[in-house]
Amino acid sequence: MFYKIISLITSALVFINTLFPAMLGAGKVFPGDGADTANLTGVADYINYIQENGVPSLSSEAFMKTLSPLTAVRRLLTGRLFDEEQELFLDLTLDETLSGMCDYLKENSGLDVEGLLGHLPKYNTPLDDMLAGVLNINTENFRNGIYAAADKARAEGHTFLATAMYSFAIFFGVAKTVRIYTVPSEADPDEVVVLMDIVYRDGTTETQDPDITINTVTGLARNTNTEDAGIAGFGFNVNIYDLVLYATVHSWQRSYGFSILYDLFSASVANFNYLTRRFYFDYNGKEWLVQIWKGNYALITNGAEVGTYAREPGMAGTFYSAVSDDEMMNIGMTVLHGDETLVSVAPSAHWWQNAFKLSKTLYMPQDLTLQFSVECPDEAFLAALTAAIDAHPAGDVQYTTDGPVLSAIW
Repeated sequence: MFYKIISLITSALVFINTLFPAMLGAGKVFPGDGADTANLTGVADYINYIQENGVPSLSSEAFMKTLSPLTAVRRLLTGRLFDEEQELFLDLTLDETLSGMCDYLKENSGLDVEGLLGHLPKYNTPLDDMLAGVLNINTENFRNGIYAAADKARAEGHTFLATAMYSFAIFFGVAKTVRIYTVPSEADPDEVVVLMDIVYRDGTTETQDPDITINTVTGLARNTNTEDAGIAGFGFNVNIYDLVLYATVHSWQRSYGFSILYDLFSASVANFNYLTRRFYFDYNGKEWLVQIWKGNYALITNGAEVGTYAREPGMAGTFYSAVSDDEMMNIGMTVLHGDETLVSVAPSAHWWQNAFKLSKTLYMPQDLTLQFSVECPDEAFLAALTAAIDAHPAGDVQYTTDGPVLSAIW
């Protein structure tokens, strides 16, 4: 018992010790090569350097280092901490089209999609032994049962839940080899559809459609079967060439509106570092919330958000529903670092306009500038919104108006 307790404590310390250096770019604190920082002596110099140059984002290589202690913990719990077992990695292959796009992402943002997918099975290799050998579960029947539930979820419009269930079934299945490839789209000659051929360790094979269609000219990756659900049902489309992610109008997140608990959760984990402002006001018989955010997301993007929410008057708590289609307004936004435009979104009808730019460099939220515009439905809404901005204690959002359009800088 004493040995197990000491081993568990040691594993926890190893995990924590590995996590923080990796999150700081695997020991690389500044984006320069060393010469850039040679003349920095005081705290003010370092602060000025970071304000101008930012800090490294979390590379995929560094992220995988944060997962390495999980392997040690897994072996400890299964009694194989000091085994010389050979790690089993996924035999993953991509066709030329996808491989080229993954190389582009890795080179320009540090996001190594191919590497991340190929290393996932490192953390599920005991599952085939546990499911088949210990629990006597037929892995093929196990997968098919989850697929049936996922098909039902998709038919009911729960695209994100369906995708999560399909992924769960494949990962815990357990996949041995995966070939991901593209075929021409019948709808558009510029588009290709992504498919996956999977061979499992129990010998079964199948072809899966992950709901991803890519325009090879524009770089836009979207959902194949439900266009406004986002790629693979996750609620976001991606422009691969522009390195930008953004939420679709009918993303699954819309059903969950907004609660302050979301920001509290984000503040409690290392994946997010942003600033936010909330503007509360009454309009047309409802309580409204317009909220803005800017900062770093998932440790690999710079971005911003403009969200619009409403609820019936007198409701308790902090939850607001996303506005309806009839209540949506044209919202545009641009995120800058100094004079450099990081990402820009043209005005369009949305309840939660946002954009997140993949980058090797993260800039501190206070060093980013968010410019946004809201086309209000009438003068009463504009007056209520501007009054809420004026009343905010931070007082750091400046705006002008042109007819019903509010243009703001934060």
